[in-house]
Amino acid sequence: MRPLRLAVMLEQALEVGGGFQQPLNDLLWLRDWAAKSGNEIVVYSPYPKTLDILKEFGVAARLLKFGPLDHVFLFLKYCGPFDLVQIALKLKSPFERALIRDGIDVVHFTSTSKRHLLLYELPFIITIFDGCHRDAPEFPEVRTFGEFERREILFGLASTKAAVVIVNAPELIDDLSRRYAMEQERAVCIPFSPSTYVSQSSDAAADEAVLSRYRLKPGYLFYPAQFWPHKNHMTLLAALASLRERGVTERLVLCGSDRGGRDKIDAAIRAYGLSDQISIIGFVESAELGALYRGAAALVMPSYFGPTNLPPLEAWAVGTPVIYPEAFKAQAGDAAILFDYDDPRSLADAIVSLRADGTRERLRAAGQLRLAQFAEETRAGHAQFARHLERLKHRLALTAR
Repeated sequence: MRPLRLAVMLEQALEVGGGFQQPLNDLLWLRDWAAKSGNEIVVYSPYPKTLDILKEFGVAARLLKFGPLDHVFLFLKYCGPFDLVQIALKLKSPFERALIRDGIDVVHFTSTSKRHLLLYELPFIITIFDGCHRDAPEFPEVRTFGEFERREILFGLASTKAAVVIVNAPELIDDLSRRYAMEQERAVCIPFSPSTYVSQSSDAAADEAVLSRYRLKPGYLFYPAQFWPHKNHMTLLAALASLRERGVTERLVLCGSDRGGRDKIDAAIRAYGLSDQISIIGFVESAELGALYRGAAALVMPSYFGPTNLPPLEAWAVGTPVIYPEAFKAQAGDAAILFDYDDPRSLADAIVSLRADGTRERLRAAGQLRLAQFAEETRAGHAQFARHLERLKHRLALTAR
């Protein structure tokens, strides 16, 4: 039986943060799986910078952009009736034709990619990180200008048509089955893993150089997140203002790309009088994240979107305490100080409790244990994924290609 040739799509830009780091982790595991199992992977990305980053890990990748005709196909697929025309004429998009020319058997999307709608002939694997447009439809980034409707089409087809659905939490399997009638046996749960950059061994001098570059001193609260409304920076600012009224002054470092919410955050900082306590350092390179986590007194993450997120695992990996919404306790367990993400006072109390004797040491130990638990679940998920891939290889060998 000839090797399975698996396309691995890295479609998230580096600036996306966790949406780039987790697919990178998946790719590195798939590279090892292919080498051990005698199969092949071919890596694609529309971003030249991603190709340069992959070279650092010894991974050769191919540039595959999406042309105007691909976007026409996507538009028509969203419209619905085009499916009948495509079936009648056996039309294939330029995207799919390029993959077929490369001898691809299966396409693995490492994110919830709309490009699976361009596939007429090739089977695919999809990754679904969350269903937050259903969990919190009040946020404009998942609701306005047809975004909610677009996601419903995308998630509904992806979860029911995919040969395998990769998720990061058991709760998401239940949600997808309930909302879209996904077959549970086709879902594989592979938890998030810390970024390879953050997990690297630390160098005190290098860490100090990173902090100096941003004019930071250790001991700050840290929140790495793009500036979306759902990231809930406003509650964090209100909590800091509440603490200041109690005579407690905490420094905060924010990093991430502006996704349309930065102006309101800047205005709130001025209104609360917090300008001297907050450093906004913008997007930072992945190689600098470890130093920023290690320099922090705690990761404070009030995001509304879950049920899992990557930053807590990265904080645990370097021994930094975590302050996290109680809504995501299933991920945090006892390895975080929990709070109500709709209540600034609850978050302020959580920050104060961080300074209690023995709390930091307890959280460090609990974080290491939590990481070990997730690592075991990840190994089990990878083994299950490998079995699915071998079944796909066997079944595809029975069909003409």
